[in-house]
Amino acid sequence: MPATVIFAGSLAGLATAMYNNGLVGIFWVYPGIMLFHFMLPRRQANLFNVTLILVTIPLAWMHLGPELTARVAVTLSLLVVFSNIFSHIADTQQAKEAEQRERLDALVRQLEAQNTALREAFRLREEVERIARHDLKTPMASIASVPRLLRERRKLDPPEEELLGMVERAAQRMLSMVNLSLDLFRMEEGTYRLRARAVDLGAIVQTVAGELQAHARSKQLRLVLDLPAEPVHAQGEELLCYSTLANLVKNALEASPDSGEVRVTLRRSSDGDGDAVALDIHNAGQVAPELRDRFFEKYATHGKADGTGLGAYSARLMARVQRGSLRMRSDEQGTTLSLRLPLWHAAAPARAAPGRIVVREPVRPESLPALSVLVVDDDEYNVVVLKSLLPSPPLSVRVAVNGRAALECVREGRPDIVFMDVEMPVMGGVDAVRAIRALEAERGDPPGFIAAFSAHDDEATRAACLAAGFDVYLAKPASREEVFAVLRRQDPASVGHRGPAAEDPLLIEPALMALMPEFLSSRRSLAQVLAAAAQQGERETVRETAHQLAGSLAMYGFKDASRASLELERAAPTEGIGELQARCQALEQMIAKAQPEARPNQ
Repeated sequence: MPATVIFAGSLAGLATAMYNNGLVGIFWVYPGIMLFHFMLPRRQANLFNVTLILVTIPLAWMHLGPELTARVAVTLSLLVVFSNIFSHIADTQQAKEAEQRERLDALVRQLEAQNTALREAFRLREEVERIARHDLKTPMASIASVPRLLRERRKLDPPEEELLGMVERAAQRMLSMVNLSLDLFRMEEGTYRLRARAVDLGAIVQTVAGELQAHARSKQLRLVLDLPAEPVHAQGEELLCYSTLANLVKNALEASPDSGEVRVTLRRSSDGDGDAVALDIHNAGQVAPELRDRFFEKYATHGKADGTGLGAYSARLMARVQRGSLRMRSDEQGTTLSLRLPLWHAAAPARAAPGRIVVREPVRPESLPALSVLVVDDDEYNVVVLKSLLPSPPLSVRVAVNGRAALECVREGRPDIVFMDVEMPVMGGVDAVRAIRALEAERGDPPGFIAAFSAHDDEATRAACLAAGFDVYLAKPASREEVFAVLRRQDPASVGHRGPAAEDPLLIEPALMALMPEFLSSRRSLAQVLAAAAQQGERETVRETAHQLAGSLAMYGFKDASRASLELERAAPTEGIGELQARCQALEQMIAKAQPEARPNQ
């Protein structure tokens, strides 16, 4: 109903009440004014209320006389005025609240958009991690395998051996750095698991200094190393320490004025926080004043066109993960970066004894039976490397690019041995092995021997592959002996086990002999960590360390020690502490007594 009709009816009713009842009828005008004012738009309400007052005055005059009528007129007018004031205040408040709600809605929409962007960023980061872990590690593993294959095919002259060694070391370093880049994300998230062991910081400083001497000479700098006579071992991870020191020393060389000096000082330190290894890197350059307070912040950089601002940030992050600290001091005397890591209190790692060269009968392809082999991998480099390890004849080798193609090959002709990558497009290895096992059961064929061949080296992936139907798990890169073990339907990690025999030499590839002192020193250190963990009842540390020892010892040819490590890994969750300690001590003695001997190139 229109408001004018309602007002007309209300006006007639109020006029009748005032005419018949006098003062009582006039009292009804006051709530009527309030009702019209708050129920109708302000302009229309004011028009109706003024009309109502004009009707009320003569009727009040008739009943109340001039004096009371004047008071009624004034009170009604004031009521209209105050109602307008109050409604104006209310309207202003409502407008502000509406504006605030609009702003809040805009902020909510903005936050929702940011949350969507963050979810997409997390998805992309996970995808990048997957690419880094598989699509980068896989070709790098192939590159690292090529030098060994070339050494096996012919005798190399010294320049060729030097070039191949450089390629091999660079590929291994790249693999390590890929793993480290993935670990930095875990460090930021607080999910990185530190595997602390004894790290000879002096040896790492000397390695870094040797690698950066060319940079120092280009600026006519003196790189001075002030190191103690005896090795000083810190608690940490060797790769993290190397990355930190290489980053800091390189930055010091870049920041130092030409013809100056960069001094690296290593010493033991003791303070309220306990015993530590302290390392100072000093150069005569100064950090820009505007950068000093945020020197370790992410993406903070100054004066370097190609700088990312991640060097100092990642260095401090790696120091903190290793329960240490990294500080910077810069003034007119120069800049000093101080790295502090906990001191290794256990016995220092033993040094490897020099080996002697003897002759061992190499693995001969003619000893293999005639087998049908299927290689399944989407990476052509991996296929080339693996095929080079599979002598044909006596082997008949076929290739499939993914799991679906492998399934078709199996339908056409059942292979004796299958080497299958785990992650592939169209159909991955896990789905493919399940489909192949189902096909074998459908046909009534005996199960074929299928080896998972993957760049992943974690226990979860290994366990998932074995549970899916793979017979063995082979990590990239693989040695010829490991591949031949699969061809014999054996576990690559346990091939060649004959039982402990102190008089039997450990025979390895000649190209690996130069790495033996450092490798054995680190493995003996791991064995000591293993024994200490067993003594303290830390079963998970025992299992993880034994797994790490098993893989690395197998890759370098220490099959007996690798087998003992695998047995220890399997026994760690359930075996008694006393038995675990005995196993750890036996493994530690086995590694301590190891005398690696090289075989000549054939």
